[in-house]
Amino acid sequence: MRRIRFTKLQGSGNDFILIDDRLERSSDAAKAACARALCRRKFSVGADGVLFICLPTSDAFDLRMRIFNPDGSEAEMCGNGMRCFAKYVFEHGIIHSKRIQVETLAGLIVPEVELDDTGLVRSIRVFMGRPVFEKLDEPFFVNADIGSLRVTALSLGNPHAVVIVDSFEGLDVHTVGKAIESHPAFLPQKTNVDFVVRREGSTHELTVRTYERGVGETLACGTGSTASVLTLYQLGLVNKNEPVTVHTRGGDLVVEVREDGAYLQGPAEEVYEGVVDLAYLSRTRPA
Repeated sequence: MRRIRFTKLQGSGNDFILIDDRLERSSDAAKAACARALCRRKFSVGADGVLFICLPTSDAFDLRMRIFNPDGSEAEMCGNGMRCFAKYVFEHGIIHSKRIQVETLAGLIVPEVELDDTGLVRSIRVFMGRPVFEKLDEPFFVNADIGSLRVTALSLGNPHAVVIVDSFEGLDVHTVGKAIESHPAFLPQKTNVDFVVRREGSTHELTVRTYERGVGETLACGTGSTASVLTLYQLGLVNKNEPVTVHTRGGDLVVEVREDGAYLQGPAEEVYEGVVDLAYLSRTRPA
């Protein structure tokens, strides 16, 4: 893995480098090193993570998606990344079905592409599954500086801690997010942290900022948006009969809760293609 072809994609400002690894079948160590090298902004391509298209482990799946964070850790799933993945494999003819069975560390994820009049992918709807709640709006002591917050802990295949706040004004997402992400209660795997503000007077709109595990704050997070809606749904704070619009710094996403689980819908865009020399990147680490 020295010269690598890649495609840059983004979903609501959550940006990814996608690499087709079906033939290379690079090692886990190589994938982690690749992510650490390529995700460094200003010194490299820059991204919130690297998506690898891999062969599935069984015929029950069409493809396998693996995602590595900028720190080299592997994430179980990523909603925005899955939308980018689905757009790419459909538009590039790797998969011809509009409903794709994707293997992930979180299990089977099923994105479904919606096409525009020209046959290109306009939007992607992803079945995110059912949540597993561990805590529901419980008091949680973060540290002596931050004090206690009310936290909901749940899993959508990857872990999330949801904090409902009155406003983002004065909230240091990086400091509080990092403290919760690596809190002893969430070790060793750590957790993603979602801060949620309810839209005043609305039961179907909310705003979310997410501090992603192994990444930092991103412009959007698909699983974080879904986890936030599911938390408010469980607490009876959103309308159970209509989709919820989630405003993120990178754009809007729509989450719908049904009896079989949650669905996430939003756009994905292909930004550019390129070739990168990893030998060069290995010599240009920042001090």
